Amino acid sequence: MNADYQSSLWEQESFLKTYDLVVVGAGIVGLSTSLFYKRRYPKARIAVLERGFLPKGASTRNAGFACVGSISEHVADMEKDSEENIKKRIARRFNGLELLKKTLGEDNIGYEHTGGYELFTSRKKFEQSVAEIDRFNGWMRELINEEEIYSTDELEGYPVIYNRLEGALHPGRMMQRLAQKVGEMGIEIKWNSTVEHVTKEGFVDITDGPQLQAGKVLFAANGFVSQLLPDIDIKPARGFVLVTNELDNLPWRGIFHHDRGYIYFRNVGNRLLIGGARNLDVSQEETDQFGTNEKIRSYLIRFVSDVLKLPSGWQIDKEWSGIMGFSPTKTPIIQQLDGHRYLAAGLSGMGIAIGMDVAKKTVNLLSAD
Repeated sequence: MNADYQSSLWEQESFLKTYDLVVVGAGIVGLSTSLFYKRRYPKARIAVLERGFLPKGASTRNAGFACVGSISEHVADMEKDSEENIKKRIARRFNGLELLKKTLGEDNIGYEHTGGYELFTSRKKFEQSVAEIDRFNGWMRELINEEEIYSTDELEGYPVIYNRLEGALHPGRMMQRLAQKVGEMGIEIKWNSTVEHVTKEGFVDITDGPQLQAGKVLFAANGFVSQLLPDIDIKPARGFVLVTNELDNLPWRGIFHHDRGYIYFRNVGNRLLIGGARNLDVSQEETDQFGTNEKIRSYLIRFVSDVLKLPSGWQIDKEWSGIMGFSPTKTPIIQQLDGHRYLAAGLSGMGIAIGMDVAKKTVNLLSAD
């Protein structure tokens, strides 16, 4: 706590009364958890603390993909996790997206049902994934009662596997609407409030601010959670995104994945958005610092010109980075740490798809005692 901070009697009896729940992090998990908790407990006093002027991690800095995952991504994940857990992850992504659209409204989040494509530049890798289509269509039938999700096609001379379930949305509008709903419920969002420390007794110290007290404190800062909980095995991961200028006759419409999901691109109107490729320099991208890795940036630029074959003269209109949080198996960690402190983090690059599902399960945990 800032030793120089002195609160008034009036502040202590109003703004600084003990909270039922304090959430650290105003990303999709933090805000969704506060919203669902308030719905369950209408009289609960809740505050969400966010270090930035806007959500600072990845919730408003991602590529806006509403996807359940490509076949090669799921196959690669099975090298780290069990088939049963991969199935649960697929169902969680589908259910999480349905909950997101229902809670916020498709129009409010700019949702477009575009369909998703996995693009291959290697015929061998394409055929390896095609051999898995029957298995994954069977999984989808079993998990979500949907038939024939994956099928083959060709686009711009490349073989692709089409996923008819997927779409795109506007992350800024999504989080703006979520913050509005949270505010309408009487939940306090404290922007520019950096949490320095949370005690096991539920006291929350804020940089240059007061000490808050809460019955329950939820760590939902995802890629930044290791700064407050260094013993938790969630590693930060930086993701890079760029958007081109307006282009005539842009051929790429929909959402696309390549190379096990490490590269992703989509159209934003008549502009191309592309991001990812952090697998090219994993150690350098395991960071919670925003910035640009020139090796990755150069690779994506070449990919746009050489693989996607955009006409010469295209330009970068905007570029940025976001910070994600990865668990060892890509399964989010939702757990009670001690008497007052809880954790929901490690969304592993799937925040849009699973964020609300994670929040729903977190509320069940918070309500268990």
